[in-house]
Amino acid sequence: MYCDKCHKQSPENFITCAYCGAELSPQKKKAPSKFVKKQGVRSRLSLKNLLAILVCFAVVLVVTALFTSLFTAIKPERVIKNFVKATQSADGDLYYSLYDDNVKKYKLNNRYFAEDETYEQMILPMKNSDAFYTQKCGEEYKLTYNIKSSSTLTEEQTAVFNDVLESNFSYIEFASRVDVICVDVIAKGDKGTYTSQYNDFWCMKIKGKWYKVDKNIYTEYMNTENYP
Repeated sequence: MYCDKCHKQSPENFITCAYCGAELSPQKKKAPSKFVKKQGVRSRLSLKNLLAILVCFAVVLVVTALFTSLFTAIKPERVIKNFVKATQSADGDLYYSLYDDNVKKYKLNNRYFAEDETYEQMILPMKNSDAFYTQKCGEEYKLTYNIKSSSTLTEEQTAVFNDVLESNFSYIEFASRVDVICVDVIAKGDKGTYTSQYNDFWCMKIKGKWYKVDKNIYTEYMNTENYP
């Protein structure tokens, strides 16, 4: 033990200091440090925090699932929205993006000889619509749309539709859902108003993403007498 007077160490069983003769006081055991106590408290708090985080994470998952389902439900309408937007702004890239890669690849390999030719042919309906609305309603026309009805193909109808995709258009990825929408597209300009009626605007969902169905595809499908 250490001497309080000369601060030198003597054996533990000595009563007096071996160096200066001063009486040695036995050392008291130290109480646990506050840091150790705090560590225990911090561990308990960490467990509570972990439980709180897990609860919050579960709530976030539920809310995300709800928003995802709502967001997915309006996806076919987004296709129509972009279809109208592309036509009004004559945006060929946006219009071209409405179609899936399978039909683009098929047309490139079987009907056209270059990507730019495939592109031009697939956006031709947009160009024709833009020219028509300009003639009828004026160059500064504005487009709006009104969805009147929507139906979803049954599993059996979707299976037949996918058979058409595979046999007629060499698809290797298939639709998990197909919607047929009845929509009016209204053009308004300084020369007047014109309404285009689309009674069978088809949209299909492939690998979680919605696309506009190419006219030739669902014309083939309609010939199978499975039109809803």
